[in-house]
Amino acid sequence: MKTPCSAFALALPLALLPVVQEPTDDGLSQEQLEALSERIKGQIEELRGQEFVRPVAVSATDREGFMEYAHARLDATTTPQDIEAEQFLASLLGAIPADMDLLETTLQVLEEQVGGFYDPGTNAFYLMSSFDGKVAEVILAHELTHALDDQLYDIDGHVTRLEGNTDAQLAFHSVVEGSGTTAMTQWTLARVKAGELTLADLANVPGMDSPALAEAPPYVWKPLISTYLRGASFLVRSDSVMAGQMKAPTAEDIHQAFTHPPRSTEQVLHPEKYWDEAMRDEPRQVVVHAEGLPEGWSVHNRDTLGELGLALLTWPLDDRAGLDMENPMAVVNMSFTNEAAAGWGGDRWVLLGNDSARLVHVVTLWDDAQQAGEFREALTSLSGHMADAARHVAQEIGLNLDFGFRIHASQKPDEVVFSSWAGVGESDLEAILDALSYEELVPEPEQPAMPDAPL
Repeated sequence: MKTPCSAFALALPLALLPVVQEPTDDGLSQEQLEALSERIKGQIEELRGQEFVRPVAVSATDREGFMEYAHARLDATTTPQDIEAEQFLASLLGAIPADMDLLETTLQVLEEQVGGFYDPGTNAFYLMSSFDGKVAEVILAHELTHALDDQLYDIDGHVTRLEGNTDAQLAFHSVVEGSGTTAMTQWTLARVKAGELTLADLANVPGMDSPALAEAPPYVWKPLISTYLRGASFLVRSDSVMAGQMKAPTAEDIHQAFTHPPRSTEQVLHPEKYWDEAMRDEPRQVVVHAEGLPEGWSVHNRDTLGELGLALLTWPLDDRAGLDMENPMAVVNMSFTNEAAAGWGGDRWVLLGNDSARLVHVVTLWDDAQQAGEFREALTSLSGHMADAARHVAQEIGLNLDFGFRIHASQKPDEVVFSSWAGVGESDLEAILDALSYEELVPEPEQPAMPDAPL
């Protein structure tokens, strides 16, 4: 089960540095790449105050090689049922058009943006062959930081332990990408200070123009961008994107974030809810029960949207355009949450299916009745859009007479529960909704620490 929005991106390599460059005639040779990697590894060790435990294999690849890796990685970490669930969740809740292939669109965005990637499964780093010179060095600094973090903290192992709660996975990936981004920034500043990089070198870093990004809805790209930008600001204990790009996190805070990661995107978006013990806000655990469903119906998937996911669902329709990466201020001033999603306490969604028919049911809990009311109000304002989305999904699956969206009557002041469906007849609908219930679990003990690595 992967997180909505950047689900497939999170299943892929843990570091996709978002830069684009036209292919060059001459790339780095294997010998040059290995020598460059060894030099930068030493600089990253000095910067972080930690040493690599084992060698990191490095090699060059191309777009075709990346796509082959991406599909192999997806095959190993997802199932067709996971992919289908992501598609229906996003389309039934109006986050993507019903006729959009979510997986294909995500892969197109990643293919255009990838400059290099680190594979934790093989402890190997791949640089796109179209990159060389100073640009390659910047990419290496980012990706080799991931290799160091993986050796110290077992990145893939932790992601696996969080399966089924991909809001928490997205929060952890924010630590991973925040670490890579802040190290890359500090490495770059040190090289400029030492005279090894110049402003001209940095000016030659290619533009961020990307047709796929410009056309894709925020549900596809915004969570991925957030892991870089908000991950960096989280590690420097700030909610300012600029602070994350300029300041360096302490070694102690990086260690803390990897060994006791944030448990939700809420904690990443509001760093004080993680770093300040008095303001620590742990997610509430929700379990949705689906016993006694009508014949033929079954649960296809369950997961958690989190504050970032719910913000994307309640974003004003006029603000759901693609991203113009050539506009620096559009990136720096980007918002990743809104008033409707602030005050998130916990949530759980379940996708049900019977042949082609699908129904998604979402339970959300809030810090208080006011926050719940604000989310309900935002959701109500989008109810026509949600119902229209369900209608389009019903048309896509060939069952265009039975569809709808409903915000259910609240049983508690701090809850908002809603459902969207396509191809579900009235009798089945009421029987399904009667069979669904939820409970809130008592708080879990503090999450076990990640494998401890020396500072």
